[in-house]
Amino acid sequence: MFVPLNNVIMKKYVVIATLLFSIGVASAQNVGILRNNYISSYYDSTLMVNIEVLDSATIRLGSIDPLTGVVTNVGNSTYNSGINLNGATINPYANQYYIGSGFNLLSFDMNSGDIINNVAISGSFPSSSFQNIRFNPSDSIIYGMVPNNFYSSYFDSTIMATIEVLDSTQIRFASIKPVTGQYTLIGNASHGNIYTLAGNSIDPYQMVYYYSSVNRLIGVDIYTGNTFSSVPIQVPSGAIFENITYSCADTAIYGITRQNYISSVYDSLLMVDFEVIDSTTFRLSKINPNTGEITFVSPYNIGAGGNLTGGSFIDPNTMTFFFSHGNQIVGVSLESGLITSSVPRTFTSGAFTIDMIRSTLNCFGALKMRTNTSTGVDDLININRDVLLYPNPSQNEISLRLDAAFVRIEIVDSKGAIVLATKEKTIDITGLSNGIYFAKVFSPNGAMSVGKFVKN
Repeated sequence: MFVPLNNVIMKKYVVIATLLFSIGVASAQNVGILRNNYISSYYDSTLMVNIEVLDSATIRLGSIDPLTGVVTNVGNSTYNSGINLNGATINPYANQYYIGSGFNLLSFDMNSGDIINNVAISGSFPSSSFQNIRFNPSDSIIYGMVPNNFYSSYFDSTIMATIEVLDSTQIRFASIKPVTGQYTLIGNASHGNIYTLAGNSIDPYQMVYYYSSVNRLIGVDIYTGNTFSSVPIQVPSGAIFENITYSCADTAIYGITRQNYISSVYDSLLMVDFEVIDSTTFRLSKINPNTGEITFVSPYNIGAGGNLTGGSFIDPNTMTFFFSHGNQIVGVSLESGLITSSVPRTFTSGAFTIDMIRSTLNCFGALKMRTNTSTGVDDLININRDVLLYPNPSQNEISLRLDAAFVRIEIVDSKGAIVLATKEKTIDITGLSNGIYFAKVFSPNGAMSVGKFVKN
């Protein structure tokens, strides 16, 4: 049997969840950086043609309606500043958008479009680079990667100068304070020497930061900075998994699988074989971060792949994965894998692109489910959360697969609200709505394990 919480407690959680959702909807924006190039032309009398020359470029904050493609300027401020295309993020609670600019971190106010902070990045290493940044909604901290470069030098007798050479790079996990630009290394682990622009994402429930390292998906423990998981991305030969985006609505990691089909051509002049891409297919997919297994959501080629600098985001209300494809903004259903919308982006004031789009909707109000194992308090039982409960998915009841003693189980929904509490191993879930749930299992000494299950 299960013991339902009393009506007062249930109403409290419903009110909190409703309030969080309402706040999220009220301030929801899909924002990014608009770039505007200013061009002049002159007549070249030698070539007898007009030549266009880029005089200057500006950036500003903009928002996009993914269903109409209309891009709107946020505020009136424009800036003569470059941006880094290796990371941007949003703090939906403070309504601020962050992006790197050279060795600085810019903070935009999402209401006015103004840059409210522009600070130099600094920390333990000589490197002033902080990349692949991502805001974690369950602890309100910005995380990212810091490259630590190692150099050697030699004397070049021809130019009579000492030359520095990059020998190697190690990547460290860190957090950053956007007000000061100061980053803090987390733990002592090094995470190889490479990451890609295929995307990064945070699971705010399990407190894991994920990024792509060419052919591997790396998970970093946010608490300790240690490797949480490292698995080969299991795509067919010639394919890559990109535009990585975590969905709080169903706790899955989505992306686009791009499959290139290649043939080879012999060049009799150079007497070598050249590989040529004949065609490319694109399918919405999701990845199991524990195994690296890719599951195609799209039943066939959807004919559209994401721009890596355009950014991708998920609308949890419509369960739609949005991404930029050329000059289009495309929406794909997380359920069917089929395109639900595809519209051209339209700009005002001469802007020609919107980069690094981020959304306030996904994961708003998410709460931590996994506690800090390094503190010695509330340590997790060492068991895979995906096999802690069975059958999974289930319609009527779930059972606990655990021999160790426990004192209680709390069933929590995806917004963090406790919906059931019990001391039994078998739990009646017929009264729950369909969706994703977590079971928090508490041991007599205060340890906790978290299992995930689906009610269908």
